[in-house]
Amino acid sequence: AASAAPTGETEVYTVGVDGQSFVVSVTPGADAPVVVPAALAAAPAAPAVPAAAPSSGSGVPAPLAGNVVKVLVNQGDSVAAGDVVVILEAMKMETEVRASEGGVVSALAVREGDAVKVGDTLLRL
Repeated sequence: AASAAPTGETEVYTVGVDGQSFVVSVTPGADAPVVVPAALAAAPAAPAVPAAAPSSGSGVPAPLAGNVVKVLVNQGDSVAAGDVVVILEAMKMETEVRASEGGVVSALAVREGDAVKVGDTLLRL
């Protein structure tokens, strides 16, 4: 059985398999869904990365919880839709985060080594 709870663009499902519950987060454009045992998903999260100062542009959210391995852009850089802007690592796997739209990077909210959770703003365009 599965139950869904939409949270913006990311969809979160609770799935039961052989008597165990798992939380699956699916983000359009992400390389892979994030699967976490339900008991861990309910545990308190690590402290959040401070959000960038508000700007007129749109934010690029983290599609999964993990650590920032590499920030591939700088403030003022132009990016096209689909460009890889940040690389995240979770469970020893790297995930490329791509810009959903083109624009100029107006603010960076994370640095290499920062921990992020699902939906945290990585940068603003």
